[in-house]
Amino acid sequence: MKDDAFKKIESVLYLPESEAAELLTPNENERRKRWVYCISQKMDDPLKPDKVLVEELESGLAGIFSPVSKTTAYRDIAAVQKIIGNIQLSAKNWYRYMIIEGAKKAYDLAKTNEDAKGMASALDKIGKYTMADKPDNDFDWDQMIPLDIEPSADPSLLENVEKVDNLELRRRELRALWKGDMQSEATDATIEE
Repeated sequence: MKDDAFKKIESVLYLPESEAAELLTPNENERRKRWVYCISQKMDDPLKPDKVLVEELESGLAGIFSPVSKTTAYRDIAAVQKIIGNIQLSAKNWYRYMIIEGAKKAYDLAKTNEDAKGMASALDKIGKYTMADKPDNDFDWDQMIPLDIEPSADPSLLENVEKVDNLELRRRELRALWKGDMQSEATDATIEE
């Protein structure tokens, strides 16, 4: 049921307010307003702390949407994360890209000016952010040796299994224990205050 509401709200998330209001219940439309607000905040500032968003959702932001409890605010943020993915990871990758591109330009500028220290510094930054100075973490598949297992129907090969004397008799005892009217052994419990 909750998943259906999520999909319903997600499908009309970016529609104009009037169109979304026709397709959603008033409660769902309120959730949609909060989600749109949170998404726009995360897009403007990917590193904005969730705690700040929770406080804003709790306050209602001067009538943009109705104030909600802290629990509801965290549920809204979880839904927003599900919709937009991990923006912090994207932001980190973007900053890494900017640093590398800046270091490339710094290297070109240092090379043009024949500045050996500047070139070395730029190359150091590029090496650090591309992790070129570290070995690749490729797994050596040759070290992975599959288990040598030979299938067998012989139970004597099993370890730590106790032998049951007169197995057929034990089976009959267990069947008799669980056979018959199970409800006759059950008793009703009385409710005590």
